Amino acid sequence: MDLAIVSATIQMGVFLSIDCGGTGEHTDDSGIKWVGDDSYIKTGKTAHVQNFGEYSQEVNSLRYFPSQKKSCYVIPGVAMGKKHLVRASFFYGNYDGKSSPPSFDLQFYGNTWATVDTSSTDSYYREVIYAPKGVEISVCVARTSADQIPFISTLEIREFEPSMYETNDKEDVLLQRSRTAFGAADFVSYPDDPYDRWWHPSDEMDGVINVTRDDMSFIKNFTDIPGLALANAITPPSSNATALTVPTSGIFLEDATYYYKFYFMEVLEADYQNNSRSFDFLVDGKKLFDEAIVPPYQSYWFVYDHRCNLNAGSVISLVNTADASLPPILNAMEVFKVQRGLALGTNADDVNALKALQGQYQLLHLWAGDPCLPVGFTWDWLNCNADDPPRITELHLNGLGLTGTLPDFSSMTALEIM
Repeated sequence: MDLAIVSATIQMGVFLSIDCGGTGEHTDDSGIKWVGDDSYIKTGKTAHVQNFGEYSQEVNSLRYFPSQKKSCYVIPGVAMGKKHLVRASFFYGNYDGKSSPPSFDLQFYGNTWATVDTSSTDSYYREVIYAPKGVEISVCVARTSADQIPFISTLEIREFEPSMYETNDKEDVLLQRSRTAFGAADFVSYPDDPYDRWWHPSDEMDGVINVTRDDMSFIKNFTDIPGLALANAITPPSSNATALTVPTSGIFLEDATYYYKFYFMEVLEADYQNNSRSFDFLVDGKKLFDEAIVPPYQSYWFVYDHRCNLNAGSVISLVNTADASLPPILNAMEVFKVQRGLALGTNADDVNALKALQGQYQLLHLWAGDPCLPVGFTWDWLNCNADDPPRITELHLNGLGLTGTLPDFSSMTALEIM
């Protein structure tokens, strides 16, 4: 658990936006450059939605996968060991004319990510933050039912600075549950957030009012958060109130380990000059920090925990100290479920042998990502054992139409059937 006051400069790394099913390049109204997906995947079919929603043009095209068990995008040239945001978006839009939005699994480099339940009318996205073990990121959609065809609309990769989203273990995976700019009138993203994180405005809530910054000239971007996500806040409606319960409905859905970060900035200069606000941060009634939170006016204060065990009934509250004369405020928050540990991946000798095989046969480029993982989602023409890391035990190449001499498989020492 940590508490700090910060200000910082911003540096950028990988920033890639893929229009799945799209072709060519274009720049959207926000200034983001989008590219087609042909360089990142060799399988699937492209289509356009029939029901156009109020969404960006990128989600009006998609790529769907009617044949393989899992289908994977591979993004090369990423920074090994540095945190990256990976965001996948899905808009069914009745592209197939069947009015039957599918459900399927989403995976990243051999790790489970989420189950995607799509809709005929709404667009959905899933976001994960993790540090790749290698110089590639793979994202896969996987069929979980014979009549459910996976698809994907967009795929985005954003590299973070080393100081961002630090975790106790470098292999901790952060599955986004909430990123909220309280009191904001509009969605905050790129270019206001140079990392293109999506800060959602809070819904209308009982028991709080919105307060807006009195002087926007002091608003600037910080590494951790864009200034516009701090320009508003929520606070109790009565100036005599002494506590604020943080709205977390629908976020802590199950007993799990969570990563959270809460941001505080005074929005009224007079209140800052008068030292009017001072409050403690409590989780389930327990005070977590000795030092009280006193929101600054030209920078921000944050509290965070890398690994906090919470449940559906957990309550986070801000409670005034004895010398406070105004109630607490809250500007923004981020909450992630922590998934501990990254898959080791299939045995490296086996993977290298498969790469040699794929190098010889263009047809086999249809398969990408980890060949054995997650469990139950091997490539269609092989089987693996349950070792850690898994070994390939069977290759079933008959029926694939391969001709010529196969490469040397002697390094695949667990191979039993071919």
